[in-house]
Amino acid sequence: MDDFEITWYMQELSMHSLGVEHEFRNMLQVASNPETRQQRLVWFHLTSCLAHAAMMSKYLSPVRPQGVSHERKRTLRRVLEVADDSEILSRKARDNIEHFDERVDNWVGNDCGGILEVVLPNRGGYEFLAGDNKRIKRVLLAEELIFITENRDGSKLEIPLEPVVQEAKRIGSKAGDWIQDNSPYHFIYPGQQC
Repeated sequence: MDDFEITWYMQELSMHSLGVEHEFRNMLQVASNPETRQQRLVWFHLTSCLAHAAMMSKYLSPVRPQGVSHERKRTLRRVLEVADDSEILSRKARDNIEHFDERVDNWVGNDCGGILEVVLPNRGGYEFLAGDNKRIKRVLLAEELIFITENRDGSKLEIPLEPVVQEAKRIGSKAGDWIQDNSPYHFIYPGQQC
């Protein structure tokens, strides 16, 4: 894989990193405002944030790496110094976002009782509502910035958001630096000096 080809991937990773940051910031803004905290806009921004992280994960951890995708994985992880335990590589958030329809399928036709979709101030609120005994669509623990949802089998899935966002920012920054220092392309950006 040459530097021309690597540039294409670095641009995508850089863009998705910005998407993670932008949507996370928007989610925090909406979730911290008492007037908008329980609006579905919180979930719009959070889902978008995690979808951008999932795209980064796909570039760095393809499902069945072979041929070009194997070389992409190897090269990008080396150049961007992505460890095997990187928060961005986890398939948990990626699978949850991409297969959320299966979660809804689990609830249809099953007397689910309550399904939680709420922003709570902290874990105490979650415990008060007996969250572990309910179906969880989407829960955000605001103080801890932990997203709780369900796995395919109905078990609870907790995703600490800050480590994912910080790793996305780190990778995006390294991708931007790589483009600046190594890309053989000459980019002209509107509104910026060459």
